[in-house]
Amino acid sequence: MLQVKEHDGVMFGLLADTDRLNATIAPEVKAELTAALSGNGVKMVLNLSNISFIDSTGIGTLISALKTARQNGGTFQLCCIKADVLSLLKLMKLDKVFDIFESEEQIV
Repeated sequence: MLQVKEHDGVMFGLLADTDRLNATIAPEVKAELTAALSGNGVKMVLNLSNISFIDSTGIGTLISALKTARQNGGTFQLCCIKADVLSLLKLMKLDKVFDIFESEEQIV
């Protein structure tokens, strides 16, 4: 489900083969993100360009990943979020919690 590539010490993740981050796939995604972020100082950017729907379980998965990264001295950022998903994150004020970028190129 989670595809990861590394570039200049930053891991770039993408949720493959789905356009939804919901209760059906959230446990698998959470386990994969937790495993990827458990190392010390891991920097990850999750590209959500193909996600058009997210539910409360999916949001919980993202928050859990952010918490795991921070506990291990790393970072967890989001990029390429579709308008509907971004609107929901803004409604929940999560745009103040996550570092959100429009594209992977903006990330240094």
